[in-house]
This record gives sequence, structure tokens and C-alpha cells, in this order.
Amino acid sequence: MVEAVAGWLVCPIIKIVMDKAKCCASDRIKWLSDGVPKTLQRLENSLEQLRAVAGFVQQRRGSLDRIGELRAWLQQLIDAVYEARDVLDDFDDSVPQPESPVVRVSRRIFGADERVNRLKDVVEKLEAVHRTSTMLMQAAGLGSGSDSGDLSGHHQPQGRATGSVRHHEHVVLGRDRELQDMVSWLVGASDGDAKLVSVAAITGHGGMGKTTLAQLLFEDQKVISTFELKIWIQPAATDNEFVLTRQLLQSANVDVPHGMMNFNWLQMKLQEEVSSRRFLLVIDDVWNWNREDREGRAFQEMWSKVLAPISRGKTTGSKIVITTRQKMSADLLHASKEVWLHDLPPDAIWSLFKRCAFGEEDIDKQPQILQDIGRKIAEKLKGSGSPMAVKAVGQMLEGSRRDTHWKKVLDMDSFDNVSKTLELCYHNLPEHLQPCFAICSLFPKNWRFKRDKLVKIWMALDFIQADGGKIQLEDAGSDYFDQLVDRSFFHRQKVGRGRYYYIHDLMHDMAEKVSRFDCVRVEDAKKEIPKTIRHLSVSSDTVAQLKNLCWLKRLHTLLILKNPSSPLDQLPGDLLTELKGLRVLGLEGCNIVCLSEKIGNLKYLRYLALCKSITRLPQAVTKLYRLQTLSSPKGSGLEVPEDIINLKRLRHLDMDTSKITGIGKLVHLQGSIKFPVKNEKGHTLADLDGMSGLRKELHIMNLDVVMDQQAACQAGLNKKENVKILELEWNSTGKTVPSVEAEVLDGLEPNQYVKKLLIRRYHGDRSPDWLNTGLKASKFYFKYLHLINCRKWEVLPPLGQLPSLKALHLKEMCSVKKISGDFYGTNSIAFPSLEELEFDDMPQWVEWVQEEKNIDMLPKLRKLKLLNCPELIKVPHLPLSVRKVSVKNTGFVSQLKLSSSSSSKACKFALDTCSATVLTDGLLHQQQVEAIAILRLRNCQDVNFQELQALTSLKRLQISHSSINDEQLGSCLRGLQALTSLEISNCNNIKHLPQMESPDCLTKIHELHIQQCSEFSSLRSLPSFVALESVLIENCSKITMESFSTNFNINSSLRKLSIINCSELESLPSGFPSSLQVLHLIGCKPTLMDQLQLKDGLEWDKIKDFTVMLTVCI
Repeated sequence: MVEAVAGWLVCPIIKIVMDKAKCCASDRIKWLSDGVPKTLQRLENSLEQLRAVAGFVQQRRGSLDRIGELRAWLQQLIDAVYEARDVLDDFDDSVPQPESPVVRVSRRIFGADERVNRLKDVVEKLEAVHRTSTMLMQAAGLGSGSDSGDLSGHHQPQGRATGSVRHHEHVVLGRDRELQDMVSWLVGASDGDAKLVSVAAITGHGGMGKTTLAQLLFEDQKVISTFELKIWIQPAATDNEFVLTRQLLQSANVDVPHGMMNFNWLQMKLQEEVSSRRFLLVIDDVWNWNREDREGRAFQEMWSKVLAPISRGKTTGSKIVITTRQKMSADLLHASKEVWLHDLPPDAIWSLFKRCAFGEEDIDKQPQILQDIGRKIAEKLKGSGSPMAVKAVGQMLEGSRRDTHWKKVLDMDSFDNVSKTLELCYHNLPEHLQPCFAICSLFPKNWRFKRDKLVKIWMALDFIQADGGKIQLEDAGSDYFDQLVDRSFFHRQKVGRGRYYYIHDLMHDMAEKVSRFDCVRVEDAKKEIPKTIRHLSVSSDTVAQLKNLCWLKRLHTLLILKNPSSPLDQLPGDLLTELKGLRVLGLEGCNIVCLSEKIGNLKYLRYLALCKSITRLPQAVTKLYRLQTLSSPKGSGLEVPEDIINLKRLRHLDMDTSKITGIGKLVHLQGSIKFPVKNEKGHTLADLDGMSGLRKELHIMNLDVVMDQQAACQAGLNKKENVKILELEWNSTGKTVPSVEAEVLDGLEPNQYVKKLLIRRYHGDRSPDWLNTGLKASKFYFKYLHLINCRKWEVLPPLGQLPSLKALHLKEMCSVKKISGDFYGTNSIAFPSLEELEFDDMPQWVEWVQEEKNIDMLPKLRKLKLLNCPELIKVPHLPLSVRKVSVKNTGFVSQLKLSSSSSSKACKFALDTCSATVLTDGLLHQQQVEAIAILRLRNCQDVNFQELQALTSLKRLQISHSSINDEQLGSCLRGLQALTSLEISNCNNIKHLPQMESPDCLTKIHELHIQQCSEFSSLRSLPSFVALESVLIENCSKITMESFSTNFNINSSLRKLSIINCSELESLPSGFPSSLQVLHLIGCKPTLMDQLQLKDGLEWDKIKDFTVMLTVCI
């Protein structure tokens, strides 16, 4: 019977309607004359009784021949409950009514108020449903309910969940062998060809911990120190090669221009940014979603295109790790290694369960009864073997130490079935969270959820109940979302610089099951849809058949999801006429251009999300008086009717608001707005004064129009305590008086809790008073501060006193000539929280002085950029905390890039520069110089190569386009005891490799590349490179057989030799090392190449007895 009647959201919806009834009843004065208070009380009583019965029915088993009757009764109940909800919504007098207040009062007095009559009718329906419930339950063998105990149908947990599962996500139990196996593979040598990127697959059933294992690998210190770049992506079902390539670039922190549609550009950028470094790529949850692609050819072709730019790295050792449930996916991606995750062993299940159920508490100090029950629960969990099931059950228990609750969990059905275990976890959720999660079944698997968007949908459906108005609905919704994250119903995922959330596939299956009579997703027009549904999502190619699929008048939610192969250009003409009860309408998956005037019929609509192709809204939208959210994609250029400001309940206008006149009347707006100041009604700063609810971004433009400080103060910016981002922007004309502009900025003082402040094109010549005097009292808590194109601003304020500042960007500050002590302030620590500092396009800036004071400067700085400051010649030493530096077009160096190659405590650096003087004079501390592990010298003509011996940690040296000669190269290499890789290119003074006399030199070099060196002719000293494993000689025209030493064969470590485009090489050396495994010969003298291709002649005889992988290309 549980299976027979499950799948309804009955109890949570009844609770929502009960809360609405209480809200109406609290405003009794309006209804004293017509018995409404008594009717509302009857409604509450009926709903309370029916909620108990419905919960009892859904938890008990009965005879199978009564299933149909129970379903029919539940349908009657839910229909009446939703009708009551509509009636209560109609009682909202803050929504404009078709008749005048006088007419409404007279109708009420004479009993002709339709709303009152409908309320009485629906109460009678609910009472009738309740009367039939007792007889039906007895007939179904469920009893009368007198012996059922708590009839609420819901267990109320003690307090809010504390998030134990998330807290323990970094712990791996029972996967030590798999973890160590994968770590060894990642840090070890590549399989086969060292430059071919190897692939490993972590496979296993859902919920077995594939993603967790991959995350642990991603954070392992050995892995971190092995790879210069780490990339993580999680493909969605709808992703194509274009989207996946963008994800790869974004995860690698590469900026992709907005709107970039050139796939070749993306591939070239990926090859440029990624393949030149040793990288680790994790592709999480790989699926072949296309059911028609049974052999996986389309899947393989797509991934071949995506990975083509990085499948052959320019450096050795790059690896790819995928996680998948499909072995076929691993095979199609040519995985050379596979790790299968089996069930957790029993001891790991018990350990994980203890962590989740008891947290950090000592289990021996827990009551013995809880320990005993816990061991029995863990014993039942052994049947599933799933970490997800263990975590989910443990999460049920952490918030409670009552043995009765623990016994209840123990007495649940067997945990052998993971899906059933997760369903039990769902039913153990607090009731207010159940519909919030169940509605997510409308979205496909692997959907990337955005918190704010989902909360807005919950608000529109009345799923969120604020505590007596003490908390904003958005805040309550965010708290709901956090509770679901804490309970592992949602998981976080970061892609590039963005963050989204996803639902595990097994959780998604469960959401579909528990809501299947209320929520349905249609991806196939043939799918059978229950008549009971209230929430529907459809792919764009099935919209035309909607009338044949469901009863539209029942719907509260309709989401149209995009089907790229079958776009929807027009909604069926009568669709909007039939959707009278709709609360949520999502049109993002359409390509329609015009929205019908019939949209005005949707009087209950609260959430409307448009597609990008809609650029103009009909006048009828201004009749949607209950609308809370109106959303349009960025770049749509949506035009809205002037009367849009009559929608007083609007909380979120997710679009460009700069063209809306009188937006200040929308006093409930919570989101972001752009506000251009004009000398006309509806566009003055005074119009902003009443918008105290703004909580995201406020962008004020055209501040040139503001004439004085008094007018600026009328915006009331210092009172807007919920604004997170404030941008103040002037026009670029610069025709205003600097002293006047300074007074205007004085009047635009932000609230002290603004997180991000941007000041753009300010024409004043001084700092505002609130940044000078205010900072001395540490009044502001900015985290991000951007001063951009403030061309007359001469002296910077004491920004070092901002206690919370994390990022400071100064750009086009054309009048700043010197930055000195005043910039740091007078506190004992200057910039105590600053992590990122950027100076860009400051043409008159000459010196940056850090005066000798007893002040701790920039103790947390991690990232510094100095760009386009051509006069800057004096800079202080970098703080030791710095991990990344970019310098370009400055007076002291034209190009420099410093980056951290490890996140461990013993940090190592990679330095790319065109001036070696920075090693001895300038930015770097001696400690930072000694920590350089990778050095790239490009176009350096000022190198004292003996000084490079100070680089005691240097492992990789790359020299290009340099005048270095043989003697200097030898001098350089003698002191680099840790060097493992040497690359020389375009250095035409290099003729041969140095011959080292000391046995301690060159003992660790295992990789040697010589490229485009026109005079290079001798490899005779190669035997002194005793650890050499790989040699590449490319485009060196003077290399011949005589270039090799007669004892070349004693290089006993050499595994790979590549000689490419050395056109004078006519013969191979007479003896090769026995260790050689790979020989690449490309573009050498034709006589040599012909013999090797034919496998005949003297040259072939030199290698025929070796087991060598030979590549020969003419």
C-alpha cells in the first residue's frame, strides 16, 4: 500500500493552505459582517483533520483491492485543497479588483460576494471528504486512527540539521586502496608515448563515491605538486562540443569573450593555454545520454573534438580522469586504467555511519542504547554497500539523541535497496522541505541548479513561509536550500568561476517517485500523464500536444525546456487561455518572438521567465498584479510597458531596468537594478529613497546630472543596508567642475556593509570625505573596491585601513604619480585581508614606495597585477605570501609572470620573464628566488647566467630567443643541482652541449629539448647527462651522424629519442642505448627515411634488433 498511495505531496500542500487560512483569519476586521471568520476557522479545522488522515494513509499498508478507492479519495482531497488555495488567493485585497470597493462591500452585505460563497463551498467539500475518510480507512484495513499514535503523518526533528555529511565530505573510508592506486598512477610515468595524455576511469554504480574519490584525488598534495594545472568539469546531458570546450577553458581560469561562437578559436585557445602545461583533467559523471547512439559513435566523435587540442601535450605526464557508471563510456574514451568501486566493506560502513550520526562526539560517551541501535542500523546498511545511503541514514539521526527516534529509523524497511533508503530519508525531511525538493523532478538529470532561481520558484508556489514577516522570503528560501544541501539532497559544483548545484541521479529518481502524481516531466509526447498533476515541464517539441496530455486548468507550474533539435517558435493560440491557475511559467526553452495579450488572463501568475527571443512585452502583462519575478536573459534588450510600475508586488526584475521610468515605485524590489539619473520625473536620485529592500546590485549611472551634495544625499544610499554591490558611474565627457563632483560623491556615501564598491569615471580631483575620515574609524567593510577611469583623482585615500578588503583594482587613474605611506594608513597592519591587488593603465605613475615603518604590509596578498604603467620604475619587494604576479609594459620590466606551482606549505614558483634582473633587483625576495622551480627566459639579453646558480630549487629551465653561448650555458648548468628538464629554442649561438667535469653536475636532468637552434651541431657530451630519459632535437639543420658521440650507447636511462626536421641527418649513430623504447624520426634526409620505411639497408640494420616503437615520417 505504501507504493500504491505514495507519490502525492498532500500533507505539505495542506500545511501551506492552512498557513494561508490563518493569515486571512488574522485580518478579521474586513469580514465581520458576513461570517468569514467562522468559515475560515472551519476551513482550518477541516484541513488539520484531513492532514492527519492523509499522512496516516500514506504511511500504512492495506488490502490491494482498496488501492483505487484510496487514490480516488486522495485525488478528491487534493483537488479540494488546491481549490481552497485559489479561493484564499482571491481574498487578497491588495490586488486590484474589477469592481470598486463600494460595490464589493455591498455585495458582501447582501451575501453576493462570489469569493465568500466560493469559500463556503470549498469548506463544505473538504468536510464531505473528511466524512468519507473514516469509512474508507476502515474498509481498507487501516483502522480508525485511534491506535495510530501521531496522525500528523510527519516526524518533527529536534532542531535544525547541522550538516554532518558536508562536514565529513573530506573523509574517505573504505577506499584507501583505490585512492592510493589512483594517486600512484597520477604521479607516475605516463603509459606508452609520454606526450599522449593517459586516461583513467573510476567506474561504479550510483552512490558509490566516484565523485568523492575524484575530489580527494584533486586535493591530494602529491597530485597537486605533480600538475601545473588542474581542471574539473561535469558534463550535462545537453552539452555539445562547443559547451564542453567553453567549460574546459573556464575551469582553467581562461576568460572566454561573451558571445564567442567560433569553435576553432576555442580549440586554439585551449591548446595554447592547457597543452603547454602538465595538466590534470577530471571529467565527472560521463554518460552517453543519446539512446539512439547505441554503439557510441556520436559520443566518441564529440569527445574526440573536445579533447583534440589537449590529447597530445607539449609536456609529458598530463592525465585525464573520468567518473562514470558506464564501462562503455570508459572504453570509448580509451581509458588505459579502470578502477571499479565495489560495495563499502562492513568496517567502513560502521565508521562512516558513526561520523554521520554522532559527528565529532566520542561514541563511547553516548548512551549505550544509542550505540546498540546504531550498530543494528549499520548492520542493515551493509546490504546496500552505498556511502550515499549510509550518509543519508546517518543524517536522519544526527539532530536527535532520542532513542525513540533511533528505534523508528531502525524499524524502517530494509536498507538493502539504496533507492528505498533515500526515499525514507525524504519522508524524514521536515515537511516544509519536501515540496521544495520534489519540485526539482521537473528538471532533467544533471541539471545545474542556481539557488536564487529555485528559491524564486518556491516563493511563487507558496512553498516558503516567512516567520511572521520577521524574515524576508528570499532569506527563508536560502535557509531551506542550505538545509537541503546540508542533508545531501543537493551537492555543490564549481565550474570555472561559477558555482551551481546538482542532484545525484539516485536522488533525482527518488524525487520523481515521491512526486509522480503532482510533478511530471514530459520529454516524449507519448508519455502518459496523470490527471492529478499540478506541476509540469515539457520539452519544446511536445508543447503542441499539451491539450492531449493533461488538464491545463489544474496546472500551477509550466516549464518549457529547450530541445535544440526542435525549437518552439510559437505557443498554441489557446494555451494561455486554459492555464488559468498558473503560478509559475518558464518559457526559457522557447524561441517565440511575441507573447500573446492572453498572458493577462493568468491572474495568479507570480513567476514569469522569458526566452531571449522575446524583446517586447504586451500591455496585458501589467495586469499580472500578483507577479513577484519577471525574468529575461541578458542581452535580450527587452522593452516593457510603462505601466509595469503598477505591479507593486514585483520583488525581482531580472533584466535591464535602465529604461523603466518611475521604478522607485516598486518599493518591494529585492534584486538588482540599473538606474540612470535624469532631470525628469521618475529618474531623480530621490526616487531611490524608498527602495530600502534592494539586496543585490544597485548601479547608478549619469551622475553628471546631479548638481550638488544635497541632491546626492536624497538617494539614501547609507540606509540601504542590504545592497551587496554599489556602482557609481559618471559619463565620460568630463565637462563638469572637479570640486562640484567631489561634493556629489561626498553625498553618495554607501552603507558600511556594502560588499563591493565600484566608482567609474568620477571627475573629482580628491577622495570623498567618507573614504578619508571614515576609513580612519574603520567604518566600512568593503570586500571588493574598484576605482576605474577616475582621471583627475590625484592622491589615493588610506585604503590600507579597510579591515575586510580582499580585492583592490585601480585602473586608468591617470593623475596618480606616487603611492606611498598615506595609501597604507596608520594601523599596525595595512590591508589585513587583501588577497588581490591590480594596477592597470596608470600612465603617470612613477614610484610605489613602501616606507620603512613598523607596519605589517599586505600580509595576505596572493595575487598582484601591474599592467600598462610605462613610467613605473620603483616598486617594493613582494610580500612572501604572494603566489601569482603578472607584470606587463612597465618601466622596470616589460613582461613578467610568476605563478605558484604548488599549494603546499613548501611553495614552489614558475617564473616567465624577459628580464633576468628581477632575480637580483626588484620585486622578488631572496626566499622567493630560491623557491623558483620553473624558469622561462624569453628574449632576455641581460642575463648573468652565473647568477642563476642562486636558484637552488630550479627543476625546469627554458631559454628562448637568447644570445646565450656555449660557455654561458655551461656556467649556468654547473650550479643547478636540482635541474631535471632543459629546453633551449631559437638560441643561435649555441653550438654544442657543455661537457661537465664534476660528477655532481647534470645528474638529475631527465628531459632535454633543443629546437630551432641553427648553429647547434654536437651531441657528443650527451653521455655526461647520466639520468637522461627523453631527448628532442628539432629544426637543427647542422645535426648529422657525426654529432653523436661514439659511446652514445652508454646513456643507459634513455627511453625516447625524437629527431624532427633535421634535414642533414643522413645516417643513424652506430650504437643505441639498450634502454631505448621510442624512436621518432620525422623530416630527416630522404635517403635515411626511405631505408627505415622499407625496413631494409644499413640504417635499418642498426635498430632492427631493438624492441623499439619506431615512428618514421618524411
